Amino acid sequence: MADAANTFFQSDQVDQQPMRHTLLFRLVGYLRPYWFSLIVLLVLMAGGAVLEVMPSEFTLRLIDHHLAKGTLAGSGPLIWAFFGFLALAFLVHITRYILLGWVGQMAMLDLRMQLFAHLMRRSTHFFHRNPVGRLMTRVISDVQNLNDMFSSGFVAIVGDALSLLAIVIWMFSKHLGLAAVALGVLPFLLIATEIFRRHAGDAFRETQGRYAAIQAYLQEQLSGMSLVQLNAQEGPSRSAFMGLNQKYLAAFIRTIFAYAVFFPVVEFITSATLAALIFYAGFKLQSGALTLGLLLAFIQQSARFFRPIRELAERYNVMQTAMASSERIFRLLDNRDEITERPDPKPARFEQEIRFEEVSFAYEEKGRRVVQQLSGAIPKGRRIAVVGHTGAGKTTLINLLMRFYDVAEGRILLDGTDLRELRLKELRGLFGLVLQDVFIFSGSLEENILLGRPREERRLHLVLEQSQLEDMVDRLPEGLGTQVGERGQKLSAGERQLVAFARMLYEEPAILLLDEATANIDSETEHKIQRVIERVSHRLTTFTIAHRLSTIKDADEIWVMDQGRLIERGTHDALMLQDAHYAKLVRLQFSEA
Repeated sequence: MADAANTFFQSDQVDQQPMRHTLLFRLVGYLRPYWFSLIVLLVLMAGGAVLEVMPSEFTLRLIDHHLAKGTLAGSGPLIWAFFGFLALAFLVHITRYILLGWVGQMAMLDLRMQLFAHLMRRSTHFFHRNPVGRLMTRVISDVQNLNDMFSSGFVAIVGDALSLLAIVIWMFSKHLGLAAVALGVLPFLLIATEIFRRHAGDAFRETQGRYAAIQAYLQEQLSGMSLVQLNAQEGPSRSAFMGLNQKYLAAFIRTIFAYAVFFPVVEFITSATLAALIFYAGFKLQSGALTLGLLLAFIQQSARFFRPIRELAERYNVMQTAMASSERIFRLLDNRDEITERPDPKPARFEQEIRFEEVSFAYEEKGRRVVQQLSGAIPKGRRIAVVGHTGAGKTTLINLLMRFYDVAEGRILLDGTDLRELRLKELRGLFGLVLQDVFIFSGSLEENILLGRPREERRLHLVLEQSQLEDMVDRLPEGLGTQVGERGQKLSAGERQLVAFARMLYEEPAILLLDEATANIDSETEHKIQRVIERVSHRLTTFTIAHRLSTIKDADEIWVMDQGRLIERGTHDALMLQDAHYAKLVRLQFSEA
């Protein structure tokens, strides 16, 4: 399963250490629109750093200036100032976290919208190569990891750095010797941190990749659960899922081991520092070179100094997770697998014909050509049908017409203009597509017909009549407001097909594309759909891919394809008289019937 997953373009696993500086620079770009809020946030963090040292200053003054005299007389203002600073620090921290959360959420909103818009522009080929579950992981889980970094990672580290700077300045301003003792263990702490970073970094990235692979596999299996159960694949699916979980567990245990070593080392260094402070202060207290208040204040600040160090592991976890997520997100954003539009596209109008000129196409650059040197025309108002064995290249022609893919050789012309020179949205707006497998969105029946277009009562009523949906809508208790369920599960296959025709007719296209639209439905519904097709095909240009040859006898011209080539063309009667490939297909299908 893992090897198969690696063939997709957008891999979950990050194999190399990301360029942190480059990634951080790109991430900071999403904060630029909120620069004023960031300046306010920086001021608040600087103020919070100053307030971090104030409790120790009050401790020093209270003990040395008041308790040393054996009385608290005159200490009232100092005590009230102490509580005032605590209240101020409380307000600063609340404001900082609220502002930090707002900036982070706004930046992530911008990123999610950019990702969604980017996905909307990808080519059909891109979605064939990337599972939906993997792409959902990018937009949801990976973006959430970045939000965690902004709220409790990157900016929090900046705040901790300012606090540490304020503590160091306070220590050296009060007593050089005690400051040197308190910070003397810093080199050992830095060495321990660097060792932790190197050993944990790879484990963090691998953990995120394994977790994303589990999400993608789970989404795929749940979406195809009926197929899994039908083929009794519960056991193999469970085994594959277990394999993915075992790999995730192994990576996660590596991160646990890094934590298990790092935390005790930090605790040992912290205890050693306090012991060294007390030992050093003992000599200074005897000689009178140090006061009790200063010692207690230093112990208090030492505890504050090591608090961010203890939280470093958690911060580092968040940062590593976010770096791996950001690399995958930017790899997606850097993808240019799309159908491009020229800077000055021409308007798309259909007045005469669509023409194929020596068109060749392959889905992979060095793969088999599914269309080979095909030439033909679709005049306006004509009904063209395409037949052939599975894999002959019939559906590919529809994909090329709507520019879901671009031709490799040759060209397709609309009224003499290459499709690649036309405005893409207008081009696709000319076509009304009805597929064999109809996709229905969750929501109401009306929403699936309108697809966000303005409701016009007269037009909607006409569409329901033309598509043979009136009877079905009248039977439903809520009419057009009936909820159809996920993927239209509350509708039969035939009803979904009729909804697809209604959706197409409401769009009022100029060209009707039918891709085996009646292949998987019952005879009664097929008869309804045939009546729909007969009504609209006389006023629309129709391009039909047929599975049941009996449905295309009245076509103006039939194209017969084999191995990507157009081998015969003509009316039904003319092709039967030729007694070649098409005639054999007809006799074979009717003999099977």
